[in-house]
Amino acid sequence: MIWIRADANGEIGTGHVMRCISIAQALKRRGQQVCFITADDSAAPVLERSGQEYRVLHSDFRHMEGELPGLRRLLSEGAPDFFLADSYFVTHSYLREIRRSVPVGILDDMVLTDLPADLLINYNIFADASLYGAAADGVDAAGAGKVRACVPGAGAVCGEYLLGTDYVPLRGEFQGVEYSVRKKAETVLITTGGSDRYGIAGLLLRKALADPGACALRYLVVSGAYNAHLPELKELEGRHENVHVLCNVGNMSELMGESDIAVSAGGSTMYELSAVGVPVICFSFVENQERLVRGFAEKKLTCFAGDYLVQGEAMADEVVSHIMRLAADYELRRDYSARLRALVDGRGAGRIAERVSAWGV
Repeated sequence: MIWIRADANGEIGTGHVMRCISIAQALKRRGQQVCFITADDSAAPVLERSGQEYRVLHSDFRHMEGELPGLRRLLSEGAPDFFLADSYFVTHSYLREIRRSVPVGILDDMVLTDLPADLLINYNIFADASLYGAAADGVDAAGAGKVRACVPGAGAVCGEYLLGTDYVPLRGEFQGVEYSVRKKAETVLITTGGSDRYGIAGLLLRKALADPGACALRYLVVSGAYNAHLPELKELEGRHENVHVLCNVGNMSELMGESDIAVSAGGSTMYELSAVGVPVICFSFVENQERLVRGFAEKKLTCFAGDYLVQGEAMADEVVSHIMRLAADYELRRDYSARLRALVDGRGAGRIAERVSAWGV
């Protein structure tokens, strides 16, 4: 049995749980049993739609050490083979305690070099061994490698690293997607995360619809399960026939395939768009997105519109400017598409599942 500890709610969105579902599905294809552990029942609808078993700790997702007594009871009852954690609130003490009983893995976006784990996964575009210093000296150029053998309770920081975009854990629908760059750009996909706490999708729509050129395009807006601004988006949809708001999307790869341009916040969606090959305009609105979107921009893979927290509405103006630039330049869109498709092949979840399964042997 593999246990996966992740949460989804209106504050953090669904990204952590969604990428873990991709890993869970790959693990199941390898014959593994998987059970999710969540702080509360906010993630239940997402997990149930994908057929995942789960248990609820009835704890505060922000203070993970407080859940340890309940988690210890589960550990004693369930005897899992591996424990995979995906949370920005995980602590050194939390992992050290769990690791006394079971091998531990961590999905790391923050380049946390001091967390005790047997397996560390950082699939981001900026992830390489140099970020982890001497601890990752054994990692090869492809971003994978065992540094040293670790056993539960040992003092070593990490035993194995999986680094870089070969390990992006996408769902199976993003493997081998056919996509063609159309001569005429007509459709723009807007996705701003599961909760869109600042109402950025609505801001982007209003700016685009007020622009003499951008207003003629068709807009597909993906609204996450925890988006408190959905009524505003639906009101805009009601007033503009070229605006379509989509909730609880189950065919994201198809939706991306219909799009000529995408506008996306930093996050896992950036890698999904890469696997499909949709030219992207990216931006950030929380600190942990900044390194990701700048990594794409520095490698000249996307247009970068900036940081909403720093620029405010000026960021939205920059997005509209990039939309018009991409819509007018077929060759530029084709170039972006080819480079993105070369970055992500959609098979990362299977590679992670292979390594996680090996720890359970």
